[in-house]
Amino acid sequence: MAVATIASQQAITASPVSAATAAMIALLAGHHFGLAQILLICVPSTLLAVLIAAFAQLKVGKELEDDPEYQRRLKAGEITASHQSDNPVVAPPPIKRGAKTSVAVFFAGVGLVVLAGIFPILRTVPGRSAEPVVIGMPLAIAIVMMAAAALILALTKAPAGEVPKSKTCQSGVTALIGILGLAWLGDTFISANQETIIGGLSSMAKAAPWTFAIGLFIASMLLYSQAATARALMPLGLSLGIPASSLAGMFPAVNGYFFIPNYGTLIAAMQFDRSGTTRIGKYLLNHSFMLPGLIATTGGVGIGLLIAKLFFRQAS
Repeated sequence: MAVATIASQQAITASPVSAATAAMIALLAGHHFGLAQILLICVPSTLLAVLIAAFAQLKVGKELEDDPEYQRRLKAGEITASHQSDNPVVAPPPIKRGAKTSVAVFFAGVGLVVLAGIFPILRTVPGRSAEPVVIGMPLAIAIVMMAAAALILALTKAPAGEVPKSKTCQSGVTALIGILGLAWLGDTFISANQETIIGGLSSMAKAAPWTFAIGLFIASMLLYSQAATARALMPLGLSLGIPASSLAGMFPAVNGYFFIPNYGTLIAAMQFDRSGTTRIGKYLLNHSFMLPGLIATTGGVGIGLLIAKLFFRQAS
């Protein structure tokens, strides 16, 4: 559960339709570095880093038969062992009508976004004057995915009123409300101390450019948003002369909000795990997400910078 949750965070920086990637596209567009280049760096780097974290996580913790919390819940009747003959595993519910269609439409939308990033002609529209206008990738992503959502509702005839009642929507809204205040707090803190924070990052990045990733990680802990972190600090990286390819390699560093375990997805993962093995430790920071999070983020940045150095030396 812990490494799966971390994987979902890392996937944000490897997704062509995420707000964070859209922010990166807008920031790096002037440096001839677009969606295709970002994905060529971030997809393999985050995937390999998550695999490393998953293998490491296999060695962490006790087996269920030796875990005291799981055994306590089992004896208290709070959960049942799925292997017991008198408690057979319940078959999953049947797939709802239209589910396959909705998945196909979603992936078609993702594919169209990738193609639009590679071929700007797909997002070129007539302008008010004779000159055509190329729609920016952030706006193109919003248009395509909103259209995909509308098409899913139309093709599957899914009741729109049921969408807010779904567990996914409810979890998302709960997480939004839970972190909104913290995000404002972090943004206010950085804005009020911008000169000190930015100045410190500047001197650090000039001495060793790779340390800029540390600044991204720390900022993401405060802002609770990959997109907000990218928008706040990536322009500083460009102003310091860090190549666009290297900034793309550092992009996974904006996934640091697992460090303090109060984000919505982390809380949801602990609630989903009925065995009680995914939890916050006695000292708060010794939680189940710390090790896989540090491995995945460090690995993603390290592999990303290596790919950037080997294949994108001229991109700046």
